[in-house]
Amino acid sequence: MSFWKKKDNLIITALVVLFFAGLTVWLDLCCVNAAFYSSSTLNPSQVPFIDKDEKALTLNSFQGKPLVVNMWATWCPSCVKKMASFHRFTEKFEAAGGVVLNISQDRSAGSVRAYYARSSFHFPLYLDTTGQLLDAFNGTGLPTTIFIDSSGQEVGRIRGGFDWDSPEAAALVQKYFGLTLTNK
Repeated sequence: MSFWKKKDNLIITALVVLFFAGLTVWLDLCCVNAAFYSSSTLNPSQVPFIDKDEKALTLNSFQGKPLVVNMWATWCPSCVKKMASFHRFTEKFEAAGGVVLNISQDRSAGSVRAYYARSSFHFPLYLDTTGQLLDAFNGTGLPTTIFIDSSGQEVGRIRGGFDWDSPEAAALVQKYFGLTLTNK
């Protein structure tokens, strides 16, 4: 009996093909491919992203206040795992006078709205469906969080998962912006 006529061999072959196809899609979605491209020449402050009403905004729209820009996605396991602590951090940071932009890299607002509703998060909805903002910041993966001072200059960044409830988060805010986070 030939190899392809055996039922078990066909099933195993199909599973291997599906595994590698899934792995290829997952790697592309997780922005791993961004690490292989050259640095962007785009100015991040001028790259548009959209709000819940599909109105185009730029980072210049928020200049004048300390700004934390968190780029994430609903399909990013590390992003989702740390989102509850980031939500608590956002409340403290905004109470201290800063602004947080939680900008999703998802392709549509529907999945982000559903995730916010399931999780009882109250972030304003912002989308960068093209990935150009992440690229302009030379981001190589998600989550990426950028700290921007009131004059619009990047003063720091965090790549990957981070415990936003930690003393280190409060220390970074103090270091970069001179703000003190209070516990609610």
